[in-house]
Amino acid sequence: MFKQLKQALSLPRMIMTVEADNGNGTTKLRSDSGLSFTAIGSGSPGTKVYVQDGRVLGIAADLPHSEIEV
Repeated sequence: MFKQLKQALSLPRMIMTVEADNGNGTTKLRSDSGLSFTAIGSGSPGTKVYVQDGRVLGIAADLPHSEIEV
């Protein structure tokens, strides 16, 4: 039950584009909607990455996608 509650309260995983690696363990990111964000992690500019809870989780496939607001 605790695991289900933790999953329900966790922030969603997003796909963002790396704008710049800050060189201090953080990365400047941008979403498709224009949101700018700094996260813990690294990446090469122009690369798409998975981001969750303020951390870069890894490289995302560079496939077309869309966000739908419900």
